Amino acid sequence: MSEPTRGWMKIGHGNLETYHSELSQWGTNQRILTQNHETYGLPSNLEQLDEDQLDILRDIISHSSSSKGEVNVTNIPPSNPVFQETLYIDLFTKDCPITTQNFMHLLKGDKGISKLSSKPLHYKNVRIHRLVKDFIVQGGDITRNNGSGGESIYGPKFNDEKNGLKMKFQYGTVAMACGSSRNSNSSQFFVCLVPNITEEDSKEEKERKKRMLGKLDGKYVVFGQVRDRESLELLGKLNALEMGGEGEELEGCWIDGCGVV
Repeated sequence: MSEPTRGWMKIGHGNLETYHSELSQWGTNQRILTQNHETYGLPSNLEQLDEDQLDILRDIISHSSSSKGEVNVTNIPPSNPVFQETLYIDLFTKDCPITTQNFMHLLKGDKGISKLSSKPLHYKNVRIHRLVKDFIVQGGDITRNNGSGGESIYGPKFNDEKNGLKMKFQYGTVAMACGSSRNSNSSQFFVCLVPNITEEDSKEEKERKKRMLGKLDGKYVVFGQVRDRESLELLGKLNALEMGGEGEELEGCWIDGCGVV
């Protein structure tokens, strides 16, 4: 197999708006506590307050001129629900030149706006919309952003490359998502999350993994592989996400940035 070029995607997950709102409220509460803790005999740090002291602070804040309406007062700082980590993908440019050219241009966004859909031919800000745990994670619908659309740099669809169909899937393999139809590749892609078979696996577990991989081998065009440790760990985080949507729909996960190394 030829030496690959490397593409990258910064994957974001979480609700930034909610986090920033909670962080702002925490800062306001801490500021009011700092101004009043000596007067009321309270600790100076929010995290040191017990429930009775929190009630006192709530009363102070409710009468503060800088406070409007009911606010959340807690001794637990807001936790950032967002991770933004980079997924690196080794691309098989010599084995699948047509497929990888499409993927690389969509990573770079250098083809501008589509004349067909009037959408940017770019993965940036596009959702990772589907997760089937221990099977696949899927994204790249640049036209509808929900898994029902997609478009390539060549037009609506392009044909399968035979070399890509011959490659076997393993954990971290990247392939085009084309439904059940041959020669219908667009912009959607998926990453295989089926764990690799190990000697420690039971006979039943080995057979289960083989069945899952059998659903992929020869049916989808493979054009890349995730290999580095950090990126493989990121796949594990994606596999562990709460769904948030209906069925296999994944909410709050997107491509925050992308390009080619």
